[in-house]
Amino acid sequence: MKKLITAVAILFCAFANAQVKEGSVTYVMTMEGLPPEQAAMMGDMETKIYYKDKKSLTEMSSMMFSTKTLNDENGLLVLMDQMGNKFFMRASKAELDKNAEVNKDKEPKIEYTSETKSIAGHECKKAIITIIGKEGDVKSDVWYCEKIPYISQGGGGKKGGEMYKGLKGMPMEYSFKQGPMNIKMTAKEVSFDKVPDSKFVVTTEGYTEKTIADMQKGGGK
Repeated sequence: MKKLITAVAILFCAFANAQVKEGSVTYVMTMEGLPPEQAAMMGDMETKIYYKDKKSLTEMSSMMFSTKTLNDENGLLVLMDQMGNKFFMRASKAELDKNAEVNKDKEPKIEYTSETKSIAGHECKKAIITIIGKEGDVKSDVWYCEKIPYISQGGGGKKGGEMYKGLKGMPMEYSFKQGPMNIKMTAKEVSFDKVPDSKFVVTTEGYTEKTIADMQKGGGK
């Protein structure tokens, strides 16, 4: 279960640079493929992304855990609380840039289509994205909104490449597989209200530092 929680959290670290300069997007997440008892333990999950200029803060919460992921000019900071087990991970901008360079051959291939639909009251367009992986390429449909900037962590994710790097707008509905699970994210609310600078002030007090490898193993243990 800890590995599942950590894998899901790391995947969401990866989601700003033009369009509407600040605001927030709230998502609901559904998971298929979990045993009923684990699904009940995870409960309803919600993710909210705040963005302002080149900063973003992603907050994820469920019955089992909560995370905060800050992306700013200093790099990436991830804080995780697994039922009182608190730890954090840092990656400097230089480290992210180096990782992106190493994994540039794994950047996704994007095919834009003319299909549109409304999600959370905003017009979205469909893109077919091919993600390059060691076990083979995987295609997925992504609905994105050009009015909202794509939130980027600036470096590679767990498997190297950033999932939707280069997309013309914010992903508003998409799904991907994580082991036996199929995870679907759907935006339910969009706000263009101003975001105070204080929202991007995150403290690590009370948290233990871990490495990315520790987190991928399951919470640093």
